[in-house]
Amino acid sequence: MRERLEKRRLDLYRKMRNRKLFWSFILCIFIVIGSLAHLGFNSDFTRIKEDITSKVKPETILPTFRKPTTIMLMGVDERKDDVGRSDTLMILNLSEDNASLLTIPRDTLVYIERHGYQKINAAYAYGGAKLARETVEDFLGIEVDRYIAINKARFAEVIDAMGGVEIYIERDMHYEDPWDDDGGLVIDLYPGFQHLDGADAVTYVRYRDSEGDIGRVKRQQKFIAAVVDKLTSPAIIPKIPTLIGEMIDAVNTDLSMRQMLELAGSLADAYKNGIEMDMVPGHPLYSDDISY
Repeated sequence: MRERLEKRRLDLYRKMRNRKLFWSFILCIFIVIGSLAHLGFNSDFTRIKEDITSKVKPETILPTFRKPTTIMLMGVDERKDDVGRSDTLMILNLSEDNASLLTIPRDTLVYIERHGYQKINAAYAYGGAKLARETVEDFLGIEVDRYIAINKARFAEVIDAMGGVEIYIERDMHYEDPWDDDGGLVIDLYPGFQHLDGADAVTYVRYRDSEGDIGRVKRQQKFIAAVVDKLTSPAIIPKIPTLIGEMIDAVNTDLSMRQMLELAGSLADAYKNGIEMDMVPGHPLYSDDISY
């Protein structure tokens, strides 16, 4: 039995490390689901938890990070024969029972080692998570401990597995681009409280208005808050097994299984005090007919 559990844990860990990337600004919230699953709502995950957390003190439901931890979250727009760019980039900092989430707009002009000044989302295309991390560390003057990457191609499936998300849409959102390389893009959303399925959620977080990328960042952060509300409601419990399966198939990270548990525990504690969100300040700039 112990050998079978260990094999299952190792297979799960390898799967989480080696699968393709998934749309990342949402992952930091999805991991809270792990805290629910490991509380016993799914028997398979309960057994895995008992094996992994055997050294955790009995009074501890989930382990937490023992020191302040900074995690880079990337939403990667991966294409066929193209590793993609980190079109969503956030820095999650966890300290004791507090959490903050800082968004770096994808068009931010930064220096990328060996490639000069370019948009920050190009760092991932040139050198994957390693170069993206080095670029962020140099830009913000911080040390990044770990990363989580997500491929936006799986975003809709995960939202559907949640049963959709309720959110207040503040204005008409209409846009069409038949040449969009995802097979065409049609955005058609109306003001008011809406229930968004996966496909509609994609259009909401992709919509750009006169504020450009800055406005989109604000909507992404608003969407995260809506996801938090959904994931902390009792209605999510029966959906956990399906949702966990979607996450495992999607996630690419250098977090160990133990650290994933610590992330879930730390986020669960931090959620009680709210997650502070902000964006790197800046202003629009055109240079050589390129927008930054």
